Amino acid sequence: MMVTASGKPVRGEYWPCCNWTPLNDTILKDKGYNVKDRTISEFWQSSEMNTIRNMMIQGKPVPGCKSCYDEERNGTASLRQQENNGWLRHKDLPDYRHTIKKWQETGICDEPVSMDINFSSLCNLKCRMCFSGLSSELAKEQQQIIDQEGWSVNDELLRFSSDDLEIIDHGKNNSLMMELYDMFKSMKRIYLKGGEPTLLQSMYNYLEFPVDQGNAKDIQIKFNTNMTNVQKRFILLMDRFKKVDLTMSIDGIGPVQEYIRAPSKWSAIKKNIFNFIENNKTADMMVSPCWQIYNLFGIYDHLQYFDYVNNIRRIEVTPIILDFPMHYRIDVLPSHVRQKAIDIVDRCFTLKIAKQPTLFRKLHTLKKILQDQNEHKQSEKHMKQFVTVTNLYDKHRKQSIENSLPELYNHVKKYF
Repeated sequence: MMVTASGKPVRGEYWPCCNWTPLNDTILKDKGYNVKDRTISEFWQSSEMNTIRNMMIQGKPVPGCKSCYDEERNGTASLRQQENNGWLRHKDLPDYRHTIKKWQETGICDEPVSMDINFSSLCNLKCRMCFSGLSSELAKEQQQIIDQEGWSVNDELLRFSSDDLEIIDHGKNNSLMMELYDMFKSMKRIYLKGGEPTLLQSMYNYLEFPVDQGNAKDIQIKFNTNMTNVQKRFILLMDRFKKVDLTMSIDGIGPVQEYIRAPSKWSAIKKNIFNFIENNKTADMMVSPCWQIYNLFGIYDHLQYFDYVNNIRRIEVTPIILDFPMHYRIDVLPSHVRQKAIDIVDRCFTLKIAKQPTLFRKLHTLKKILQDQNEHKQSEKHMKQFVTVTNLYDKHRKQSIENSLPELYNHVKKYF
């Protein structure tokens, strides 16, 4: 990724890749690499990026890569490993070993051929585990909570920044867009995230440019969407590229989905899934649930539904086991509650879809977490935080964990 790809989060910072952990970073921190002040090329050819590349080549751990290292220690294939294998496996992607050799000889790295882009935090949902920097709706709601409930702007449970109330659209940054348009000549893969990118006119402008220029047939698109806004224009556009990976962010079915990802409606999402299936025959479709306390007892129902869909159109399930915020992590549940969910995971293994390698490994990782009889060292603290935040959003959204997630509530109600 250090010689082929670059990332740009919503607030405009340049990152080496989408899995970068800025809290642990000691190399790029405070260097001011932001789209407002620096070009992509300046970041890409910077001494800091060269430091990171050298550390990787020498086998030294890079602080900002903590997320991948943690996954590898837990026995899960990290993004680092997936990318290394993927770039060598696909013959239509450049061999990064040649790029590394050229960089070592000249000190200049070829332009990135892969880009992860967050144009904006504009979003129509306010997912409980998200934060204001990635959802304009959540930012507005959290400001209301601060105003009405007297919460501090700096409260760690909200993870709120008043800067996030401004909905930035980097697609309106003309100099940035000109550089991005120029990079289409070498671009092989683009990963678009949000916010919710289907809401943005600038996203359509960006992707329609290579279509008009005749470059789209050489470019792979990876797209993250919450499947609430699947329009004909979007479906047709996805057909114009060489390859499309559509990743659906859906965390449950029925009330589980609607509770976590308010104000989504499960009936509309189901309709949109089948609308896309019916009108696009080429995209590779994935669903990427974020496994956390809220949907732990709904995992089987979720997988059972996509097991059914998988019989109509192949759907790959690529779960994320939530790592942060801590108070939503499954491992902070008391061990006796985690034990109750083991049977649910065992039932998941009986589904045909569970034979998919990625899902199979993730289910085993989850089962290890559930079987661990040791209490998390800060379990009591984080369970109190979980209750506080749950009650806060329930009150503000007129929702009820007892009504929406009755099985979970029955196991944790003594903490409420």
